[in-house]
Amino acid sequence: MNSNPRSKETSGAEGVAFALGSLENPYRVVDLTALLNERISCYPTDPSFSKTWHTEIAEQGFCVSKLQMGAHTGTHVDLPLHFLGEGFADTVTMPLQSFMGQAIALERLKESGQDLTVPDLAGVSIQPGDIVLFRTGWDRRMGTPEFFQDEWPGIEPVLMEELIARGAKAVGGDLASVDSPAAIAAGAPAHKLAARAGLPIFEGLVNLDQLISQRFYLIGLPLKIEGGEASPIRAVALAPNVNSSTTLS
Repeated sequence: MNSNPRSKETSGAEGVAFALGSLENPYRVVDLTALLNERISCYPTDPSFSKTWHTEIAEQGFCVSKLQMGAHTGTHVDLPLHFLGEGFADTVTMPLQSFMGQAIALERLKESGQDLTVPDLAGVSIQPGDIVLFRTGWDRRMGTPEFFQDEWPGIEPVLMEELIARGAKAVGGDLASVDSPAAIAAGAPAHKLAARAGLPIFEGLVNLDQLISQRFYLIGLPLKIEGGEASPIRAVALAPNVNSSTTLS
């Protein structure tokens, strides 16, 4: 990875200024959010998504829609409360800075039954404060029943420990869950490790293939839900055009 100081974690106005770029370094916006409609895949035990009209123009002269969905529907973020319970951070108490910052996307294509492991970090320099996202190819199943079928890739506990040790402040990717079905049955260790370290987990991201080998600025803010263990998000990447200061080596 290039060690240019512009690549280091910044905060506040400096971080936003880096993300937005300048006349000499314009940026592009990449939408990392899955489309929400009745075809969106949901975890088997979660409520399905539905959007109906509460009022319609023909009846009352204006439209108001009614949404039904689980907090983990589509592209979303998990909070420590999800697997650790009361007393741990939710969508309100987790600092907003936790859901935005400089990020890297690593393409590590996996088949059903193949988890992400420590060797998948070979040659990658993670800077303290980075948001680390993986593109496994599972995003090709988004919006189909297959997204929550088979043994989707997860993050092995040892890899999660390594990400935490290297200073990642958030993790995730195109994964249906950072724990595979087998790992969930064993107690969801990757979720719990991230939660105890105070890391939010981004799941169900799409279009990460447009960001491989670049540094970018991620924004994935949750709804301000009191006691929310998770929330759907509109995740976007602000990616400077490719140049020597933003590419990974």
